[in-house]
Amino acid sequence: MNDDILGRVEAPFSAWQQAIVFDAKRYKRWKDRGESVKTEVRVRQRALERAVCNGPDVLGRYLRKQLGIDADERIGAPPFPREALSVNEYRDPPRELEVDLGRAWATAVSPRWASRAFYWLLCHVDWIEQGRLGEGNLRPMLMEGGRDRELEGRVRNLLRRTGGIPVIRGKVSVFSDCTLARAWWRHRLSQEIARVTNGETPAQKAHRILHHNRPAWERLALLSIRRVTVINHAEARAAVVDQLGRRLEADGRIREKHVQRIAGTIARVGLRYSIPHVGNALMAEAMYS
Repeated sequence: MNDDILGRVEAPFSAWQQAIVFDAKRYKRWKDRGESVKTEVRVRQRALERAVCNGPDVLGRYLRKQLGIDADERIGAPPFPREALSVNEYRDPPRELEVDLGRAWATAVSPRWASRAFYWLLCHVDWIEQGRLGEGNLRPMLMEGGRDRELEGRVRNLLRRTGGIPVIRGKVSVFSDCTLARAWWRHRLSQEIARVTNGETPAQKAHRILHHNRPAWERLALLSIRRVTVINHAEARAAVVDQLGRRLEADGRIREKHVQRIAGTIARVGLRYSIPHVGNALMAEAMYS
């Protein structure tokens, strides 16, 4: 990735996101001004949608302009491992595709940048211009689905999928909403879990658990960022996944409440022990003591 671009796009990225979504909470104290702001936002949203519908070249130019990148500047996104993705593959990657993406980008993407929404949008600009997300009208790929009957919903779909929407959803958005970032993180964490458990939890099994339920994955990411930060220790994360795997084997499903409960238990273990030095066996024993 072009280091010069990385060093200067974060501010224009944030300004663009703030200008292209209408967050009612920002205007609740100025109701009379809210409608005029909404009109201005709608003009910008329609311009984005026109660019999306006019194909990769037009959309690439539009996004470069918003980020302050010249037309001839090389972005240098990680090489894409597939010729192109279908709409369904992009919007909800199967586990096998996540593995392929994770392997291809394992050394090309650093955790520092993988946690930043603007990094993934930069990658998307490059991949869009290469035709990796298809040719022609990209609206089905980037904007449709979910609450897409309103223009606001379609715009938010695009922002979530291409990097996340931190101005609305906070830091968790890149881990949960951006499908390609999510694939990279699941693959990375699966490899980490296999390593710290000495293969007791194989990477394939760990990935299957993390991929099983999106709300559960989002809850795990949210807790890691905002609340139960002790589970950022590799050993603690491995213990969470081990317990979720047991739940999956017993009940055939994992829910958000299971992630919350298990993470809370491990947080209490962290009050009594140094998590990195507990060890897998003692961790399991401590969780039930």
